Amino acid sequence: MSPRASSREIIIDAAEAVVLENGARHMTLDAVAVKAGVSKGGLLYHFPSKDALLRAMLERLRKNMEETREKKSKGLKKGPGREIKAYILSGADRDPRKDQIGSALLAAVAHDPKLLQSARDDFRRSLAEFTRSGLHFKRVAVISFAVTGLILSELLSLSPLSSKERHELVEELLRLADE
Repeated sequence: MSPRASSREIIIDAAEAVVLENGARHMTLDAVAVKAGVSKGGLLYHFPSKDALLRAMLERLRKNMEETREKKSKGLKKGPGREIKAYILSGADRDPRKDQIGSALLAAVAHDPKLLQSARDDFRRSLAEFTRSGLHFKRVAVISFAVTGLILSELLSLSPLSSKERHELVEELLRLADE
């Protein structure tokens, strides 16, 4: 038996559903409250503003990405390139539902770049972590920015890569992490 979801998680689930159905621009606190089956006051208790709810949604996406990265890391041989390889593999491991949410949230945060501060901090920490593991900063930067570019190009439906080309790109990034 799984534990019952908290009201906070139920509200974030509802917000994600509203975003998937209508887009982030049309996500209102009223629509989320209705979808979650809570009063607007109950929603405001957990999330006093739309920005607070967007931050929570972004944080959930960030945590999911970090959990994926940790899982990928456990399956890799220990060594200096282990963590950046996990980063490559987790970036390449796309979930269409999360990508839809990510795309919608990306459009929403374009209007308020402060919402991305935790993502900026995470990216900076990751670069430092990968460099501390023994990899040269230039290699870390090339790989990290390539993975980020791949993710963003897919979120924005810009990537012209075929499945084969995408696979070859990921393999090349993994090879670079070994050098």
